Order: sequence, then C-alpha cells, then structure tokens
Amino acid sequence: MRARGTTVPESSYDGRAEGTAGTSTLYDADGKVKLQWVKDKPGALSPEKIAEAIREALAEVPKYKALAAPSHTSKDLLTVYPIGDHHTGMYAWGEEVGADYDLKIAERLLVSAINHLVEIAPSSEEAVIVDVGDFTHYDTIRTETVRSHNTLDADSRYHAMIRVTLRLLVACVDSALTKHKRVTIICAPGNHNDMGAAWMIESLALYYSREKRVRVMAQAGKFFYYEFGKVLLGVTHGDTGRPEKLAGVMAADRPEEWGRTQHRHWLTGHVHNKSQLELAGVTWETFRTLAPVDAWAHAAGYRSGRDMQALVYHRKYGEVARHRFDVAMMEAA
Repeated sequence: MRARGTTVPESSYDGRAEGTAGTSTLYDADGKVKLQWVKDKPGALSPEKIAEAIREALAEVPKYKALAAPSHTSKDLLTVYPIGDHHTGMYAWGEEVGADYDLKIAERLLVSAINHLVEIAPSSEEAVIVDVGDFTHYDTIRTETVRSHNTLDADSRYHAMIRVTLRLLVACVDSALTKHKRVTIICAPGNHNDMGAAWMIESLALYYSREKRVRVMAQAGKFFYYEFGKVLLGVTHGDTGRPEKLAGVMAADRPEEWGRTQHRHWLTGHVHNKSQLELAGVTWETFRTLAPVDAWAHAAGYRSGRDMQALVYHRKYGEVARHRFDVAMMEAA
C-alpha cells in the first residue's frame, strides 16, 4: 500500500530508453500523481539523445552532391588508406605531452593527410578507407573508457565530437572519390568507441545511400574483410587477440577467400606504433596515429612517431607501393 504524500520509487526499469534509471512519483492526499521525476543514470547517454545529436550533426554536413568520377583508372590496383587511432575528442596540452590536440587540430590533421595521400596515390579504380578503431576518444558523456573506467582527457562535448567526426569521415570519402571510381569505408570498433563506431558507420550508410560509387561496410562485429584479386585484407582494432591468433581467425572466417588468395594482410591499430609480423600465410601490421599521446600515456613512457600511410596493392602481386604523410608536413605548410 502506498504512503500518501510521499515520494514512491517505481521499478528500476520502466520500459524507457537505456540510460534512464527509473522514476520517482509524488502523490497527493487523494492518491493522485502530483509530480514525477525521470532519473538518468550518471554518465549515460540514452539512444534518443545520441540519435538527436547525430541528426543535428548531419544537418550541418552539406547536402550530398554526387562527385564526378575520374575518367582514367587502373583496374589492377587498389589503394588503401588506413586511419590509425585518431581519438577525435581527445585533449592534449603541449606543455605537458609535447604537442597540442583538440577537435580543431584533429580535423586539420586528418583532412591534410587524406588530401595529400589521395593526391600522390595512383588512380586505382578501387580504394578502401580503413578506420582501424578508436576514431573517437570516448563513448559516453562520462569521459572514461567503458570497460576499465580509465579517466580520459576530453575536448568539448560529446555532441561536438559527433559533429566533427561525421564531417571528417565525409571529407575522407569525398576526397577519395575524386581519385577513385569506387570507394569502400570500414570503421572497426575500438576499446574507446564500441558504440561510436556503430553510429559512425550507420550515419555514413544513410548519407551515401544513393551514391553507387560508395560502399559502406555497415556490419556488426570486430572483424572485417576485403578481397581484391589475390589480395585478402583483414581489419580489426587489435585489442581482442594476439597477432599470432589472427591468421587462424582469417582462415576460419573466410575459408574460400583464403584459398583463392595469396597476399593476406591484417590491418590493426590499438598500440599507436608501427609493427609488422610475417605469420603463417598472412602478414600483420599496426599503424601509427596522427594524434599525440595523452597525459596518461605520456606519463607511462609511451612514445611513437605520428603519421598516416596509403598502401597500394596489385591484384596479382600484392603490395607494390606505399606513401606516407608525417604530421610535420602540415606544420611546414
């Protein structure tokens, strides 16, 4: 029986969107509802709030206009643009870690890098933009990693991060469309952005839904694959499995493609430095990031170069070239 004139908590989950803890209701002396509060979980973002932020961010992206396809391209070449952990939304103070980083810098760096690499890349008919994960720095309004709850240095607001992220992804795809007839984009979820990768790729799928030259690989999961002639590429962030295990993962996930191909390459991130291993039947590689280290990583002694690359594959012979953009190239411009 309800005590009148008191606040009575309802069930802890009442069918409302995730991110809502429940309601508290105040009844008057006659048992009628007088006031009601909806209680939010601290640090949680409901799907409705995320959807509203995405809609507003997309509204600021110029309405899509089809770009003219290049007239002369090579069917024997594939250009791949791996984007290392970009950590859009991260804040770094130069006096503390050696370089500044915020939303504006993150945008200038990636736009400069992709435009430079597209300009010097060969006119291959196909291109793949590969986000290896952690494109965004945090996943909720509580700026921490979801699993380990490590506190993160964040620039501005979650909504602002969404806006810059979508604008950046569109800029990368549109830049590639000026050089290549067909562009595929892959966004792998990282340990910083399990949910962010989902709204990123689904937003791109909507934005380019009428563009036949763009394929958005909008699928759930941690592992992604792309086949080109005798080349088979695998993409994953790298936080859930040692490199030695990935050869078996590729063979198990894609047995037919494994049998058809000869040049197999895993593209990963997570560690922010460059490493490469030649395993049984496949090579594994991690890519650097354009972002500097944050305060925690700097204090822990992590150091690495900062760059972005473009890889060129021949459909028969595998990798035949690669190009590089260093962050100093933007500073010198």
